Amino acid sequence: MKHITALTLLSLCTFAFGQNMQKEKLNIKYIQPPSIHLEEGMGYHSTAILDYKLEIDADLAAAEEEYQLKLSQYPDVEAASKAAHDELLDNYEHDIEAWNNKSSVGKIIEKKVLDNGKPQPPRPYYPPAKPIKRKVTHQKLFNEEQLSSTYLRVEGLEQDQAGVQIEVHLFGFENDEPVVVKKEYKEVNIKTKVEETKVRSHWTFKYRHSMSLRAVHPDGTIIFDEVPNVVADYKTYASTQEKRSHPSTTAISHVVKLYSKTVEDNMNRIQWMLNDKLGTTIQSRDIEVIYVKNKKGAYDDLENAMYDAKEGYDMLSSRPEKSLEKLSAAIQLWEEALNEADFNDKKARINKKIAPDLYNNLILACTMTGAFDKADDFYSATLRLDLVKRDANNLKELKLLNDYLRQRNQK
Repeated sequence: MKHITALTLLSLCTFAFGQNMQKEKLNIKYIQPPSIHLEEGMGYHSTAILDYKLEIDADLAAAEEEYQLKLSQYPDVEAASKAAHDELLDNYEHDIEAWNNKSSVGKIIEKKVLDNGKPQPPRPYYPPAKPIKRKVTHQKLFNEEQLSSTYLRVEGLEQDQAGVQIEVHLFGFENDEPVVVKKEYKEVNIKTKVEETKVRSHWTFKYRHSMSLRAVHPDGTIIFDEVPNVVADYKTYASTQEKRSHPSTTAISHVVKLYSKTVEDNMNRIQWMLNDKLGTTIQSRDIEVIYVKNKKGAYDDLENAMYDAKEGYDMLSSRPEKSLEKLSAAIQLWEEALNEADFNDKKARINKKIAPDLYNNLILACTMTGAFDKADDFYSATLRLDLVKRDANNLKELKLLNDYLRQRNQK
């Protein structure tokens, strides 16, 4: 037996010299709690409100009022126009009668000497043009109900008219006066082989569509009320450069095409913020489960831990209880392996090369199973190790994730 044991140890030492670390890359999906916890069973009701629509409605109403006033005045205008034409017609009839009563000699003399020929009838009567409503040019109006149903859903909460009242106010599209930017460049003429100076041009302007996000508790308490900088700050638009001194497109065409895009982009940002605050969401993250390439069973435990972890991570969001069971089994195997670590012996089965990866596996698995204190303990243990910068940075990133999820899980 002693002889066999010695051979086994010798075999393990041989493998230790050639440890080949393997990374099982996974994309995991996990449940992330909201940053603001509401009472159990609390629902919500969301509304999108176009504040800028009030100004447009007022302008449309003014145009309608002007139109109706002109319509009411039209009969008088038409009557006055008809009377004026009738007067012209009466005058013509009087003048033509007088003309007809003159002698032929008198008509000739009058035409040649006085240059006053036969009276001409007035033009046919045409009524004045009927009033036309003034066209109101305005930015695009969106369907408020459609915006609410598309972008203002809170994951994990039921809709309830009596629940938290969520409002998003849209303040309207704004932009600076578009300007043409010109830039000279050099280009060799293919035919003449002479370098020529040419011009590129494009439109540019700053724009925004500011919005506010507000949530009010049924008891009247304001949960949050803010105008996010990400949607309130001006952005710069630049059209595609053209090889000409002035763009072939109009400035307004670029402004108009931003109406819908800006609202869509900003509402997506609002949706993310709303669910980050109040929603229970499914998040995605790329991770690595690290183990040692197994030769002749020297690292059966780490290989088994990797398989348990893969199964557990795969069920994080769909079967949390089963996921906890599998990840706990992996954690136990990694802990047991770490307990035998020898940081001073390069030939040790668990040596300085392997230990940082075990800590990586342990901190991540503890974080994902909600064992935040235990993950902190493992991270604190790594601070006493002489780690390379890459390993230290990886562990620090996991520590930040642990702190972040711990905070979100606190009610």
